[in-house]
Amino acid sequence: MYNSIFVLIFLFLVFPLASNDIGKIRFSGTATDLETGNLLYKDFHEETWENGKHVSSIIIYKDPEGKVFAKKKINFLKNRILPEFQLEDYRDGYLEGGVLQGATSVKLFARKKLEDIIQEKTVETGNLSALDGGFDYFVIDHWEELLSGKKINFHFLVPSERDKFLFSVEKTKEGDYKGKPALFLKLKIASAILSMFVKPIDLVYDIESKRIMEYRGTSNINDENGKSYKVKIVYGLR
Repeated sequence: MYNSIFVLIFLFLVFPLASNDIGKIRFSGTATDLETGNLLYKDFHEETWENGKHVSSIIIYKDPEGKVFAKKKINFLKNRILPEFQLEDYRDGYLEGGVLQGATSVKLFARKKLEDIIQEKTVETGNLSALDGGFDYFVIDHWEELLSGKKINFHFLVPSERDKFLFSVEKTKEGDYKGKPALFLKLKIASAILSMFVKPIDLVYDIESKRIMEYRGTSNINDENGKSYKVKIVYGLR
C-alpha cells in the first residue's frame, strides 16, 4: 500500500511552460537508481498546447534497451489540477487512472495485473487537492506562497488505493541547479505513522520557467518483483 501511494504522485511530472500557440512540446526524463546510479528507464513526454493552454500529454516509457513498456495519457481540458488520466504497464497489465465526476469528485480506478478486475471508487476532492500531472500546476498556482516559505497542506488522490491522502509541500531552499536559479521543494505525507513507510520526495524547479528539473523518490514504475523503483530523474527538452 505505502509504495503505491507514490505511484500516482510520480507521473505527474509534466513540463508546464508559460507558452504561446506552439503546438507540441517534447521533453524526456532519465531515471537512474538512487543508490547505484544505473539507468532504469526513460520517459518521453509530448504535450499538446492550444491557444496558450496545455490540453493534453502523452508519456511513453522505455527500458534501457529502448523497448516501450508503458504509456500514460493525461487530459487537462476540464481541470488542470485534477486532470483525467490513464497509465498502463504492458509488461503485467498494471492499470490506473482517474475520471472527473462533476466539479467536486473523481472516479479512481486501478488493477494490479491484466487478469485482475478493475477496482474503482468515486472520491470527493475537497478544497485543496491534486491528481497525477496536476501536481505541477498545483505548485504553479501556489508558487509565491512556496517561494515565501509557506508550508501547504493538500490531498493527493491515489487511484491504486481508491482514496486520498493528506500531504504537505514546502521549500527546503533556493539555490543553483546546473547553472540555473532553482526552487527546491519537499513533498511528504502528513501522517506520522504512514511517514515511516512513505518516504519524502525531493523536487527541483527552475525558478524562471517554473519547469521541473529533477525528481528524487519513489517511482510509479515497478521492478521485476512488482516493487516501485527508488529513482533520480533528470528532465530536459528534446
